Amino acid sequence: MSSEAFHPEVTVVMPAFNAARTIRQAIDSVLQQSHSSLELLVVDDASTDETVAVVQGFSDRRIRLTTNAVNEGPGPCRDAAISEARGQWVTILDADDLYAPTRIESLLRVAQQYPKDIVIDNVVDCHDIDSAVVPWRTVWDQRRFTPKAAAVREVDLPRFLQETRLLIKPFVSRELIARCGAKHGSSRNGEDLAFLYPLFAAGSVIRYVPISTYLYRMTPGSLSTTNPDRHRMYREVFENARALFAADPRALAAIDARLVQLNRVQTYQLFFSALQQKQWERAIESAWSHPWIIGEFSKRVMQRLPLHLHRLLHGGQGRTIE
Repeated sequence: MSSEAFHPEVTVVMPAFNAARTIRQAIDSVLQQSHSSLELLVVDDASTDETVAVVQGFSDRRIRLTTNAVNEGPGPCRDAAISEARGQWVTILDADDLYAPTRIESLLRVAQQYPKDIVIDNVVDCHDIDSAVVPWRTVWDQRRFTPKAAAVREVDLPRFLQETRLLIKPFVSRELIARCGAKHGSSRNGEDLAFLYPLFAAGSVIRYVPISTYLYRMTPGSLSTTNPDRHRMYREVFENARALFAADPRALAAIDARLVQLNRVQTYQLFFSALQQKQWERAIESAWSHPWIIGEFSKRVMQRLPLHLHRLLHGGQGRTIE
């Protein structure tokens, strides 16, 4: 069958930048899905390693590869792929992450029941090792959101923004994306939220399926944790969202609460950066001006210790306690 006659039900979008070490595993996890009516759109973002060669090494007709001449960031890569999608449904996989074999089948079943909403699963934090990933824990426990025993749980924007981590990988109708004009945009941090806001503003809610089928590789040096400008970028994404929800007091209150939290996180990060750089005077001054920082630092250390112990036991690559 020619590629022109191929009409996949689901499009998987995968931006990639210098992902030669991990992208083969990511692609394999898509091709091995129990639901096979899919296409995988890989957008190489001007990689300088062997990422393109690895992708070209696959002969599966469901894979389409495009390449950028210059690095544009993950948001424009995702938006470009979505504009070329042929599937009725669109979902995301980063080039260093993996799907469990039944992810698409499970989420598609729910999406068909709720075509106007944002379907998500639970994300599993995994240690990064060369040959695979080692699961550590899920972002949410199995009883997150209400009703706790339901197979599918409704979550609106204000409730979602109460979560400490907003790490989700949505499964959405391509028609809904187009109708709402949802775009990730050019921000290199917070682009996932920028994509979701127009959907929420149009009346969509999250349909949370409490299954752990997205495997998130905790990669040292990832853009989400190392970009020194990330807090400003996140703040801009939240501030830009306020105009979409001008008539929704609950949503505005949730966004404003998140902005307050971002200011606090940025203040803490200045303290932590001073510690990392052994700038003791600056760290002491920061803690003196904001006494809550010491308690926050202690809490984070205790929260992260189990992660690092588990990582050392399984040979995973490290991240700093921040």
